[in-house]
Amino acid sequence: MIALKTRLKKRDLLHGLFVMIPSPAVVEMVGFAGFDYAILDTEHGAAGTESLEHQLRAADACKLPTLVRTVGPSAGEILRALEAGASGVLVPHVTTPEDAAAIVRAAHYPPMGTRGMATTSRAGRHGITTIDAHLQQALERTIVMVQIEDAAALPNVAAIARTPGIDAVFIGPADLAISLGFPGNPNHPTVAAAIQKIVDEVCDAGQVVAGFARDEEDALVLAKQGITFICLSTTLVFARRLVQLAKNLKQQ
Repeated sequence: MIALKTRLKKRDLLHGLFVMIPSPAVVEMVGFAGFDYAILDTEHGAAGTESLEHQLRAADACKLPTLVRTVGPSAGEILRALEAGASGVLVPHVTTPEDAAAIVRAAHYPPMGTRGMATTSRAGRHGITTIDAHLQQALERTIVMVQIEDAAALPNVAAIARTPGIDAVFIGPADLAISLGFPGNPNHPTVAAAIQKIVDEVCDAGQVVAGFARDEEDALVLAKQGITFICLSTTLVFARRLVQLAKNLKQQ
């Protein structure tokens, strides 16, 4: 199986889903359905350390590459996600290239970074691997993705995208909208212009652009903008279908 990091760098059009519900079964559903990846959302979701490991086991069972969105940029959070066996991390609210560089250091082993070594974790197959094999796999497969979703980040987009070790820049439309003064309105012309500016600057920096889609139509729009890593939400998919199903049944 081609590593997600390789496909990301090739600019393959990739579709995945955020998973907020701390359920291994939901992760398996995403994988068996044929999506390219999942992002386990610990920023807004309820998963703890142990349930995160179980979700990652489910992802491995259905051969689904899986990232973890951390609550923030702390090295401890990043380490915990990677030690649990995640393919990489998505770190929210990154506003400066210094933030991005610190995240890269936390996610990678020396000499590239400062990640602590322990092959006894799940990522090291609980000690049943060699240090050389573990280091090589971590270097080749670990994805570091940062999320731009604050007005304060807008002057620094190009510098963040060019930070060595960053694999993609994810645009967060909801928080960007509220940061720019238009809560709940990511389609406002000011927000839309800011998003397009981010896309242009990240692409000019030779970097991958990632983004959030609310539905299939939204995903098509993002792809036309040059966004190649597109993520929907299992919660929205489930909620909208349940609401529509209930409505249809009551009309019978």
